[in-house]
Amino acid sequence: MFYVETKRKAPQIQIAPLIDCIFLLLIFFMSTTVFPETAGIEVEKPKAVTGKALPKDRMLFAVSKTGDCYYDGRQRSLDEISEIIKAELAAKPACAVIVQPDRNSLTDHLIRILDTARKAGARNISIATKVVENE
Repeated sequence: MFYVETKRKAPQIQIAPLIDCIFLLLIFFMSTTVFPETAGIEVEKPKAVTGKALPKDRMLFAVSKTGDCYYDGRQRSLDEISEIIKAELAAKPACAVIVQPDRNSLTDHLIRILDTARKAGARNISIATKVVENE
């Protein structure tokens, strides 16, 4: 009886189906992820009992303890804020301007931002607060 030796091939992992699964998971997570909108810094908002939900079309500005204003993750000057508001209102006239002051910031800083927004043409201006249940 003759015995024929056959060489065995090394096992291989087929990665094409694995790549397909990874792409499907990637598409799923990209389409279902919601990114929170922030003004760029974390501020401790003042508390209020009579707060409402934020509108969908909005520009969010934050005022730090030191009076610096942030929009879209960067510190902005009052002139830059004015230009940003004018540009957004040109595209979306009903866009709301929301200012998030830190509870320890001076009122003067908040008033300067509000005045800048009004001069730029904003009519729907609000101050963001932290809603608390009857304190």
